[in-house]
Amino acid sequence: MGKKSKKAKDGLDEKVKEKKTKKGKKEKRSKPVLESKPNPIDPSLRYQMIETAAYYIAEKHGFDPRKSVEDWAQAEQEIDARLNEEEQNR
Repeated sequence: MGKKSKKAKDGLDEKVKEKKTKKGKKEKRSKPVLESKPNPIDPSLRYQMIETAAYYIAEKHGFDPRKSVEDWAQAEQEIDARLNEEEQNR
């Protein structure tokens, strides 16, 4: 990358990060706040729950390796549904 294009890029970055107020002072822009529900369960615990459910689903049809992706997807749906139901009952 040449000097001019690097400087131009740096200038754009500065414009994105800061804006000038009416008094000429630079002010940093705040990041937008995304509203989302706090996740009540640790992601690693959710993963373990899905893993266990997928095991029992796979066991029902003899651990057919051709269905492993389907088993995992079904387990994810079941666990997420249970977690959502539990959260709604709080």
